Amino acid sequence: MADGSFPTLVSKDTAANAVANPIFVELTDGTTAISVTGNKLDVNVGTVTVSASALDIRDIVAGAGATGDNIGIMANTVKDGTAGTFYYPLVDADGQLQVDVLTAPAIRTITKASDSIQVSKDTSVNSATNPIYVAVTTDVVSATEIHDYDTTVDTGNNDYTVTGTTFLLKSVIFAASGGMKATIQAGPVGTLVTKAVGFIAHQGGTQQLFFDPPIEVPVTSTGTVRVIMTNREGSAQSLYSTIIGNDIP
Repeated sequence: MADGSFPTLVSKDTAANAVANPIFVELTDGTTAISVTGNKLDVNVGTVTVSASALDIRDIVAGAGATGDNIGIMANTVKDGTAGTFYYPLVDADGQLQVDVLTAPAIRTITKASDSIQVSKDTSVNSATNPIYVAVTTDVVSATEIHDYDTTVDTGNNDYTVTGTTFLLKSVIFAASGGMKATIQAGPVGTLVTKAVGFIAHQGGTQQLFFDPPIEVPVTSTGTVRVIMTNREGSAQSLYSTIIGNDIP
């Protein structure tokens, strides 16, 4: 064999170096050996300075149930979609979220065409077994009350023309010193429909007819209430009538 340099086995003994046959070494800083506790290298950390600009608490988020050395902070923020600014929600002493309304909230107007709202006397759905209780009343705004009086001799009409949206005919009074007939009609003036007929006897007197519920007469096509007064005596006499109701704006 020619002369040369050949690899030499490195081991603490004649057995091959391995995990179970390590070469023992000692770490040192040049003066003192570095210590080990429980098979872990001892490390001493000096003072650490973190500037405010380098640490953003929003980046420190720990999950629910953080324990031990974990950071138990949930740093939730709200971002302004326009300016891109982050804000931290605040709560008052009772733990209620604080909301400052600086301008009118941008809430879409509710309309009949696109929205429906549940109406009920309580939190349950309105139904036959969960009705809404209502009170029936005939009261209306006093400014809408109508008492339309007219008189004629022998035969004539007492007409009331609707001026609001709907006239509610509630009653008609008619009178004469002798016999008469009163025919009550309502509807568009061109197509009036008879609603009731009343009579006064030959000895004369006063009659009043009541309509409950009221007869509704819309203003459409010149809505009109008409009392046709007809003399039923052999001689001339005066006839009287009053139309009573509410002309709803």
